Amino acid sequence: MQFEATRPAAGAAASASAPNVAYFANQFADRAGHGLARYARELFTALRGLNGPNIIPVAGWSSLPPDAFAQRAAETGLRLTGLGRRGTSLLWTFLDWPPIETRLELPVDVVHAVSLGYPVATRKPFAVTIHDLGPLTHPEYFRNTRPWVMQRSLDQAVRKADVIVCVSQTTADEVRGYVGPAIEGRLRVVPEGVSEAFSEPADMSLLQALPGVPSGVPIILSAGHISPRKNIQGLIRAFALAKEEIPHHLVLVGGLGWDHEELQQELVSPGLKERVHLAGFVSDAELRALYQAADLYVHPSLYEGFGLPVLEAMASGTPVLASNRSSLPEVAGSAGRLTDTTVPEVFAADLAGICLSRPARDQMAAAGLAHARRYRWADCARAMEQIYAELAP
Repeated sequence: MQFEATRPAAGAAASASAPNVAYFANQFADRAGHGLARYARELFTALRGLNGPNIIPVAGWSSLPPDAFAQRAAETGLRLTGLGRRGTSLLWTFLDWPPIETRLELPVDVVHAVSLGYPVATRKPFAVTIHDLGPLTHPEYFRNTRPWVMQRSLDQAVRKADVIVCVSQTTADEVRGYVGPAIEGRLRVVPEGVSEAFSEPADMSLLQALPGVPSGVPIILSAGHISPRKNIQGLIRAFALAKEEIPHHLVLVGGLGWDHEELQQELVSPGLKERVHLAGFVSDAELRALYQAADLYVHPSLYEGFGLPVLEAMASGTPVLASNRSSLPEVAGSAGRLTDTTVPEVFAADLAGICLSRPARDQMAAAGLAHARRYRWADCARAMEQIYAELAP
C-alpha cells in the first residue's frame, strides 16, 4: 500500500498536548504487505489522518533494500532501534533492556506494540495489540513460529501492559481464557477496518497479466496463505464435489505453506487441474480486481483472530461464504453465509447453492456492502487515539 502524507513528518508534533507514541511494528520495515503488515500500515495511515497523536513508527530491523527503506522512512518517519535483528530480539527477550524510548532521539510518552512478536523493553505507559494466540492455543496449525517467544511476549503484556487491545471479541475471550480473569479490566476490543479502496472500481485490465487466472469463465476466489489453518484442502475437496454442478473455476491467492506438497498432489487429479488455479502473491490493486471479478469469495479457515479478507470481499461487492469457526461468525455477521468447512458434503452444497442462484448472490452482496461500511480504519484509529490519551502522562 502507499502511505498518504496527511500529516507532518514524524517528530513534528501536531499540537502541544498531542502524545508522542512509539509505534513498534517490525512489519513496517518488511517486504511483505499482507497480514499483520496490512494492519500496521493501515492503522498508521488512519492515525496520521486524525492530526492528533504524533506516531513514531519503529522497527527492530528491516528486510527492505536500502533504497526502499529510505523511501519508506521518508514517507513515514520510520526508525530502527539500531540493535539489529538478533540484538533487538535477544536483549529485549532476556534482559528487558535497553528501553525502546532510549533508542529514539525524540521524547516518548506512550509505547504501542502493534502485535505479539517478542517482548518490547520499555519503562513508559504501554499498550499491546493481540491478534490471536494461535501458536499457543492451536499449535497444530502452526510451524516455525517459536511459540516460546510469543509466550514470553504474552507474559510481558500481562505483567506490564496498561492496555491489551484485541482485534475481535473472539480474541479477547481467547486471551481471557488462556491468561485468566485478572486482566479483564485491561482488555479492549478494537476491531480492524477495511480500506475504502476496496469499494472503488478496480482496474480489471490487471487480471489479463496474472498467471493462473482464467478469462471468460466465472470464478470463485479464496485468499490467504495456503496452510492447514486456512483449510484450503477443505475448499478443494468441496469444490471437487460441486464442480459438475457449477461452471466456476477456483482461484487461490497467497503463498504456499508447509503442507503445500500434499495440496498440490490433490490438484493433479482429473477434473481439478483444469479448474483450480494458483495465482500466488498479488498486489493490492490486483487483489481488488480479483475480488470484484469473483462471483463468490470463500474463506474456509479453521482459526482466525479476525479475518480481514471477509470484509475486503464484502466491501468489493462480492458475496462471502465463510467457515463457522473462530472469529469468522463475528466478523461476517449476518451478511455472510456460514458453513461447516470440515464436512465436504455440507460445504459443497452451500458452495453450489450460492453459485447457482443469482438472486442469492445479489442479496448477499448488498448485505455485505452495508456490513463492511461498519468497519472503518478511522474508527479503529479514533479508539487507539483515546487509549493513547488515557495512557499519556
